[in-house]
Amino acid sequence: MSEQESPELISCLSGNDAIKLLEVIQSSLDCNSEADFSALVTKIRELFPFDFAGVLLGNHDDSRGLMLAYGLNISFPEEWLREYLSNNYFSIDFATRETFRTYNINHLSYLTTPNVKAVVPKEVMSLNMDFGAREGYFHGSPPQAPGKHGSGFIFAGHLIQQNRRTEAILKILVHHLHLALCHIFHSSPSNVNRPVLSSREKEVLNWLKHGKSSWEMSIILGISERTVNYHIYNIMAKLDTTNRPQAVAVATRLGLIELD
Repeated sequence: MSEQESPELISCLSGNDAIKLLEVIQSSLDCNSEADFSALVTKIRELFPFDFAGVLLGNHDDSRGLMLAYGLNISFPEEWLREYLSNNYFSIDFATRETFRTYNINHLSYLTTPNVKAVVPKEVMSLNMDFGAREGYFHGSPPQAPGKHGSGFIFAGHLIQQNRRTEAILKILVHHLHLALCHIFHSSPSNVNRPVLSSREKEVLNWLKHGKSSWEMSIILGISERTVNYHIYNIMAKLDTTNRPQAVAVATRLGLIELD
């Protein structure tokens, strides 16, 4: 018997909970698009309330940090997402990092968690508080095999109380959500619509993936820092992205570069 089906977890749930969980799990088997997945996550609101949700595929590397391959914003405000991405908060956000480092379930409250300021950067905390993401659950699902991606699921809002029932729901669902997300990632987009990158642009992307700065890449590649920045500008334009981490994530999702 798996942890997701253990009697201890199931004992927290009502008969109505069990029926709704089965509906969500069945819907996860039918997910074939981002729209399907967004509808699936929204359906989880029938089990417990949350204002915002987002999902990520990637891996955590002790030397390089969080390496993202794919992300899907379900309901975070566009203004929040723009600021989070443009400031590269993925690299410093405690909750995201810990989700991919341990894949355990965690509840975070900026209002009641002791010493939260010691682990959450003030700029991330300020952004979340401004938009009402004051509490949240973070849960991951580890890679199913070497070289595969793990996933992280974020449910946040003004008030998401920590309790055994919500944790049981998430522990039961997370594996099914992970499989659905992986299916969508690997089945799209079509190779026909992939942008074409030059060999130099792919080189620059690969070094971006390893966290190198423009100056470091100029030394490695033997070109000027200005030329490096020119390549990065072209890469982001071709991939329709606004920052370096997002460009790496999109390029990996399109199969233009490999995720180590």
